[in-house]
Amino acid sequence: MTVDDRQIQDFSLRHPGGPLRLTRRGVEVALGALWLLDGALQFQPSMFTRGFFVDTLGMANMGLPGPVATVEYDLTSMLAAHPALWNALFASLQVALGVGLLWRRTARAALALSVLWALGVWIIGAGFGGLFMGGTDLLTGAPGAALLYVLVALALWPRPDQAGPGIADGGVLGGAVARWAWLVVWVGTAALELEPAAHVPAAQLSNTGEEEPAVIAAVNHAVGGLVSGWEAVFVVVLGLLGVAVGVGVLAPRTRRVALSAGIVLAVATGLFGQDLGGLLTGHATDPGTGPPLVLFALTLWPRATIHTEHSPTPAHAPG
Repeated sequence: MTVDDRQIQDFSLRHPGGPLRLTRRGVEVALGALWLLDGALQFQPSMFTRGFFVDTLGMANMGLPGPVATVEYDLTSMLAAHPALWNALFASLQVALGVGLLWRRTARAALALSVLWALGVWIIGAGFGGLFMGGTDLLTGAPGAALLYVLVALALWPRPDQAGPGIADGGVLGGAVARWAWLVVWVGTAALELEPAAHVPAAQLSNTGEEEPAVIAAVNHAVGGLVSGWEAVFVVVLGLLGVAVGVGVLAPRTRRVALSAGIVLAVATGLFGQDLGGLLTGHATDPGTGPPLVLFALTLWPRATIHTEHSPTPAHAPG
């Protein structure tokens, strides 16, 4: 029995334990949870100080082209003049985005607003994800969590005239563009590993533990110690894996393997390279690139079994 693509409402992933449902709405709710977390982090006491804006935007200003750096400097001065007021507005907006995504009736409007806000955060708050700074790579959070929020939101934005095996196939980007965006993210971060300044992974991993609780800092130092002396090998392997993850998503036969490897890399680098954005330092603004990369992968995952609200699933598929 065939099913009209326009009627596709849901899919399931089959695994030995039973059906694991992967839905557009489920990923949307997860994105909302990330925005709620970001808003909660923005309410931390350290965020209401002048130093937060000066340090954060000052770091984002490093390496930017002259005119962009001037705009960034002027914005820093404006925000630092009334840090408590601006931070309260920014934190409240991010909480509102999270709540809006959790409530189905406001989810579409929240998606649209989240794209605009995340782009602003990526460009102004993170200086284009720090891509103009030397030493920025996958371990340190390239290409920026905010940019990944944008890609996930666009992959989730529904288009009634499109459908396919993946969530992103029914999104505003379309499956092909979303997969190419995934390739650019991974191949681009792999290319960053070739920068001379990025060839210090042991130090990057060890220094992540600064301001973290002692137990986490000890894990960071231990992981950094394992890499020490093998920096060149580590960089080459990480770069090659990034290219494979990016390119592999283009071919249907290798898509699941590439996405699975991407999820593993995202989790590993997010945990050990970024400590989930430094959640326990008191200065974190987001959980790093790991969670949004996982959500992006889920929007691209080719879901196998089709279920619709109009057609019941047959008990036994024809052989």
